[in-house]
Amino acid sequence: MKRSLTVNAALNAIRQTLAIIFPLITFPYASRVLGSTEYGRYSFSASIISYFILIATFGINNYAVREGARIRDDKDKLENLVSDLFTISLVTTVLSMVTLILITFSSDKMVSYKYLIFIQSISIVLSTIGVDWVNTIYEDFLYITIRYIIIQILALIAIFAFVKGPADIGKYCLILVLGSYGGNLVNICYIRKYVKLRINIRLDFKKYIIPLFLLFVNSLATVIYVNSDITMLGFFTDDKMVGIYAFSSKIYNMVKYLINAVLIVTVPRLAYVIGKSKEKYEKFLNIIFNVLLLLLAPCVVGMCVLSEPIIMLVGGSQYLSGDESLKILSFSLIFALIASVFSNCILIINRLEKRCLVGTVASATINVILNFVLIPKIGIAGAAITTVLAEFLNMFIQAAYSRRDLNINLTISKWAILTMTFEIIVVISFSVISKMIFVKFDTLSSVFRIVFSILGSAISFLIFAVVFKGKLKHILKV
Repeated sequence: MKRSLTVNAALNAIRQTLAIIFPLITFPYASRVLGSTEYGRYSFSASIISYFILIATFGINNYAVREGARIRDDKDKLENLVSDLFTISLVTTVLSMVTLILITFSSDKMVSYKYLIFIQSISIVLSTIGVDWVNTIYEDFLYITIRYIIIQILALIAIFAFVKGPADIGKYCLILVLGSYGGNLVNICYIRKYVKLRINIRLDFKKYIIPLFLLFVNSLATVIYVNSDITMLGFFTDDKMVGIYAFSSKIYNMVKYLINAVLIVTVPRLAYVIGKSKEKYEKFLNIIFNVLLLLLAPCVVGMCVLSEPIIMLVGGSQYLSGDESLKILSFSLIFALIASVFSNCILIINRLEKRCLVGTVASATINVILNFVLIPKIGIAGAAITTVLAEFLNMFIQAAYSRRDLNINLTISKWAILTMTFEIIVVISFSVISKMIFVKFDTLSSVFRIVFSILGSAISFLIFAVVFKGKLKHILKV
């Protein structure tokens, strides 16, 4: 039975929150028993694996959701599509693993990480055999959420039970992999309620190669300009600096992925609506855009003004040198998530992957070039700056294509602007007040500052929403 979009958004947000918060819950413990150097080794090897996961999935996830949502009422057509895409993914997974082995042993730098790389390569196989995009097509976020909660709770327990010192870095990597992808083993049986999975040896590969390749290159470019900073820091600096920047980046990504989870859950419904009425699609799209801005404003400002107490609370004083990079990365949230609207909710849904490709390739290229220039000179701050510039360029290009090719202009409601202004003023005010009250800078004071700022802002937002309830409804009628 089809659930409401609000329920789906809430369920997906819960799952994404747990998937992101899970390593952050264990991080204060793991960072102390493993040390920042070993955490840096983990982060570098994980950044390498992220590229090979993309090779294995080869753009199939986005393509499957986009095309599958259109034909999900026709079981025969959907089963043929799923079987074709599963067959392709098996081939690309083999190619990915073979390439990973060859590259690892041909590089003096990477061969020293071979133990961690091969442990984390398990995620490549699990991401393929799970075929989790079938559940997304049917918007079965309840199952996905329950599955991940159970798996991650088990992984959380395992971290504290088996990771006791720097020598346990391999166990730490394995537990994180199973915590993120272990649920896909259960999924192999579960998806039978929707489709019968089979290998199609008579696959017409030519039918899929162009759209899949475009989506793959688009995703690869995205990962390059998101992950190349950590990868290149690993080559230009030491493991400790990688660990410090990876810590700041993890906090940034936690907020970004949480908000993006709410956004991505609308994609199947948007794909369904656009086939019925373009007018309804554009109206729905503008509502999503305005709500996104209301979520972004307090998150961006809050991350920036509370960066020090956040770092102190989560990681301790040893990671405070990452404060500047976290402040810089907070501004990247704006560009990254608005770009997600243009790419996932507009261009890809309208089968304009080539337009996304231009933006992401250009952004990835600029990011890599600037990383080569800035990282050797200013270290982790340079890596953060390049991420912001890359996200801005990607947003600008994809917005331009959306207007030119589809004549879609996202409109910001007057009341959305007023509400965002209020949000920004409130968050900054409570942050300043909390700093004046809790002068001492330690872990406990950091907790008080964060809690005081969040509660004060939340109560202010609630009062504002109650007072202007009638006016705020205009945001949903853009």
